[in-house]
Amino acid sequence: MRPSRIVTVSVCAMLLAVREHAAGDAAALNADEALKQLMAGNKRYAEGKATRRHQDAVRRTEVAKGQKPMATILSCSDSRVPPEIVFDQGLGDLFVVRVAGNIAEAHGLGSIEYAAEHLGSRLIVVLG
Repeated sequence: MRPSRIVTVSVCAMLLAVREHAAGDAAALNADEALKQLMAGNKRYAEGKATRRHQDAVRRTEVAKGQKPMATILSCSDSRVPPEIVFDQGLGDLFVVRVAGNIAEAHGLGSIEYAAEHLGSRLIVVLG
């Protein structure tokens, strides 16, 4: 497993663990770019200006072939805080692991590792 670095950001009191990957997947955003996109999406959402991108039939066809999520979100199962909506992202943009209390036990950690190692997700966000 590759080392991680920890960054603290104040958006819904989230803690971000940024995962460094080897270069080679040019299609994937790096952690800093992914974080910027999430923050911009959250700003649009908070201002009532969400774009709701990547939610059409064309996107469904694209992601049916495979997924390359820019970030992995560990979130509570609370139905009032869906990460795709609060970060103004669409299908395939995020790999979301939802667990009551947003606590990663064995299955949740396995899902996070899968997203990082196999799907190329560069950013891991624990959303509180």
